[in-house]
Amino acid sequence: MDDDRLNSPSSSAVTLEVLGHRLHIAQDPNSKHLGTTVWDASMVFVKYLEKNCRKGRFSPSKLKGKRVIELGAGCGLAGLGMALLGCDVITTDQVEVLPLLMRNVERNTSWILQANSDSAPFGSISVAELDWGNKEHIKSVGPPFDYIIGTDVSIYWNH
Repeated sequence: MDDDRLNSPSSSAVTLEVLGHRLHIAQDPNSKHLGTTVWDASMVFVKYLEKNCRKGRFSPSKLKGKRVIELGAGCGLAGLGMALLGCDVITTDQVEVLPLLMRNVERNTSWILQANSDSAPFGSISVAELDWGNKEHIKSVGPPFDYIIGTDVSIYWNH
């Protein structure tokens, strides 16, 4: 594997600039859970948001206060990107991934709020367990949502 990749097996964190904020996303690429790695699709998604947020549907003025749920959030990068544009995000995953997800959300939210930058109106982001087949989990996240996002979401079928 190429050692220059951000999500290489030797890397325990990814740092990238998103919408004027330096995000530090912890990962555990050696974990048996796929959700503990920052996958390329989430990096492409936040860069797409960044490139297209100046006008149109992804502008902060149109996204402020919109409710977003991120499915299979993993390390939480995509949800943080939406929160940086003013959305109120619930970022979700299975219970095994939640400790790393919560750590990333708490650490980055703290830094973003401390920076208190006017570059984008930070919305909010919270973490919830979501097993898609569990009606109580679904009810607890409080649908409906304006946007449902997912980057590199893996689907499992347990019999």
